[in-house]
Amino acid sequence: MRATLASFAAAATLAVAHVTAAAQAVKWDMPTAYPAGNFHTANILMFVKDIERATGGKLTITVHDNGSLFKANEIKRAVQGGQAQIGEVLISNFSNENPLFGIDSIPFLAVTSRMIIWPFLEQMRV
Repeated sequence: MRATLASFAAAATLAVAHVTAAAQAVKWDMPTAYPAGNFHTANILMFVKDIERATGGKLTITVHDNGSLFKANEIKRAVQGGQAQIGEVLISNFSNENPLFGIDSIPFLAVTSRMIIWPFLEQMRV
């Protein structure tokens, strides 16, 4: 009887600990190579605020700018290896892995954002 009671108490303690951990906010680190005043970092900060608002504060992301957590060429590998939960990279830097990654760095492919978006808008017209 004591063994059964002890087992039940241990299981209940683990269940409460699990529920408590699930209810706590999750915190992620997000490295970026760009300095604080750069427009890339400003966009990232807006993204982080949107995430926090959308999750009701259950997910908070700390931005580590200017390569302070990982240098530019280390960020992708850090995310892949689980050292950082999320990261921001210039995808064209990895075109050696997949040529499609380099499409955004082809000069004069699109000189305005309207040239990029317009073909898709035309297709969506009914």
